[in-house]
Amino acid sequence: MIKENSKNRIRPACLCLAIAALSVTAAFPAAAQSYIDDWAKRAGEQIVWHQTQLSDTVYLLLPEPGLAGNLAVSAGEDGILIVDDAMMPVVPKIKAAVAKIQEGRIDFVVNSHYHFDHAGGNAGFGADSAIVAHANVRKRLLENRHAGANFSATPFPAEALPIVTFNESVTLHWNGEAIDVIHFGNPAHTDGDAAIFFRDSNVVHAGDQFPNLGGYPYIDRDVGGSALGLRDNMAQLLEIVDDDTQIIPGHGPLATKADLQKYHDYVAETIDYIDRQKSAGKSLQDVQKDGLPEKYAPYGNGPLSPEPVWIGYVWASLDD
Repeated sequence: MIKENSKNRIRPACLCLAIAALSVTAAFPAAAQSYIDDWAKRAGEQIVWHQTQLSDTVYLLLPEPGLAGNLAVSAGEDGILIVDDAMMPVVPKIKAAVAKIQEGRIDFVVNSHYHFDHAGGNAGFGADSAIVAHANVRKRLLENRHAGANFSATPFPAEALPIVTFNESVTLHWNGEAIDVIHFGNPAHTDGDAAIFFRDSNVVHAGDQFPNLGGYPYIDRDVGGSALGLRDNMAQLLEIVDDDTQIIPGHGPLATKADLQKYHDYVAETIDYIDRQKSAGKSLQDVQKDGLPEKYAPYGNGPLSPEPVWIGYVWASLDD
């Protein structure tokens, strides 16, 4: 399932495959834990963080190879805030990359959601940093979840848990701007997704509600994730960004509003198509066998959810 280039390195486009591949091992907890541990170890050994300055205070840290999620960093007179923290073996490299931007303690860590490739490094920061997240992130970590039906072999330590939680939104006034951490109200990629909007910088970290990988997203149905909710949340995000907004996706390259619009549109259009087929009396198996219209074929070959899997996510979400 993992695509590799000629140098035998995992391409950035498949960095979320760890979560999708875990569905194969969900019935075997020991196998799932081993898979995650191996993935995290490889990430710790291989990842190099590439820095791009997006405003006076906001930076993108993009991992190469793509074995973890993208990070945002706010650095300035007030101190340092980061969005997401990958996995524990990657933490030393994150701290080193942030120190190249600005030395000092990392004051805040904001989790875009609970998955192990975004919040798996929490324990490496929680002793010194205040972790901020949607209430369901804390809930899922207290359940010892890595992602979906895959659980940690041992409870996460107390320092891995968010100490500041919210249900709708929270605003941090930091480094000369308002930083809005927004839950758009619908379960989507998970049940605790947040978009982080650096208002004056006009930069948004969208988390895995927008993986800029050219394919269909992964929906964590085990915690109530919804393809319809993701569509609606991205429609709300489109309403608050403009053509100059720099959008940090959960994975993949820096994006624009046009990129987000394209993603929203093919997600929305395929949902509408599947809904029509279901209303016409077709079964899930029929729709998966027939497939989606040819115009959507490129998205079904993306690195996360193949077309039949995406159809299954949508079908289940229509029943919610």
